Parts: sequence; C-alpha cells; structure tokens
Amino acid sequence: MLYKLINSLYFLWLLLAIPALGALLQFSHNPTTSFDLIHPTGEFSVRLMIIAMMISPLRQLFGRRGWTDWLLKRRRAIGVAAFGYALLHLVFYLIDMAVWEQVVKDAMIFSIWTGYIAFAIFTVMALTSNDSAMRMLRANWKRLQRFVYAAAILTALHWVYVDGEWRGALIHFIPLAALEIARVAHIFTKRSRKTAQVGTVI
Repeated sequence: MLYKLINSLYFLWLLLAIPALGALLQFSHNPTTSFDLIHPTGEFSVRLMIIAMMISPLRQLFGRRGWTDWLLKRRRAIGVAAFGYALLHLVFYLIDMAVWEQVVKDAMIFSIWTGYIAFAIFTVMALTSNDSAMRMLRANWKRLQRFVYAAAILTALHWVYVDGEWRGALIHFIPLAALEIARVAHIFTKRSRKTAQVGTVI
C-alpha cells in the first residue's frame, strides 16, 4: 500500500506542490514578501526544468532500466511543475513591481526579456504537454518540445544577468550540460561503430 502511494503520480504532484503552497502561504500572511519569493520560485522552476531535461540523456546513456522508466513516466509532471513555478516567479515579480509602466520599461532590458521569452516557450510546452496535443501535432510535437533547449539557454542568461554573477547558474546547469555532451558523444560512437561494421561487411 505504501509502495503504491509513493509511486503514484498524485503523491509526486503533492511533493512538487509543497514549496509552492509554502510560498503562497507566506505571501498570504505578508504580501510584502513578494520580492523575497521571486528568486526561490525561479530556482525551483530551473531545477525542475533541468531534472526533466536530464531524463532523456540518462535513458539514452543507460538504456531502458527500472529507474529510467520510472523517471520517464514522471517527466511530463516534472516539466509542467517547472512551468508552474515559472508562473509563480512571474506573478511575484509583477506584484513586487506594482507599477505597470515600470514593468513595460524593464521588459526592454536584456536580463528581463530573456526571462519573458523563456516563459513564453514554457507556456506553449505546458499547454501541449498532454495526449490530445501529441495526437494532434504528431511529429511536430517532438519538434516543438525541442524548443526547451532554447528556453534553457534563455533561462540561464536571465539568471546570470539578473543576479549579476554566474556561479549559481553554472552549478545548476553543469550536470545537464555534461549529460548532453555525453549523449552526443554516445550517439557519435554508436554511428561510428555501425559505419565500421558496414565497412567490414562490404
């Protein structure tokens, strides 16, 4: 019974929602804390995005195993949760800014518009993260999902330029970059072996 509970998607959604519920509770008690909640919600969004993106290279490198299949079944939920925290991040930012004219003015700044574009990509991906969208878009669905790499780069730039330092973003993105490099190397190695085998047969 406990094993089924822990492995259920409902339990995962509950775990993913806990930080958001804590942030909303804090804000409801003291609305002036909106500024303090901008960075944490942004970090949660980035961490979940990175986890979701790491699943494909992990599965390609290690093959179909119990733990990679477990992660794959939960990738959609993790990705949608990443969008949810990005939405909270934006909402707390807009509340803190308060003045719409200032929001529009700041949107022209590189550190801000990179975040807006990344969020726009996240929105499209979240809206199409369902079976109906997959059936409707067919092969285009996978092409659309690849925009997550553009969103990741924009998110990293947004983080670095807003914070004014690169160490925090680098620590978060290094594992993903390492896995992607390993995946590319793995693909080229497999192709080289196939080419060599074909050459031997001929």
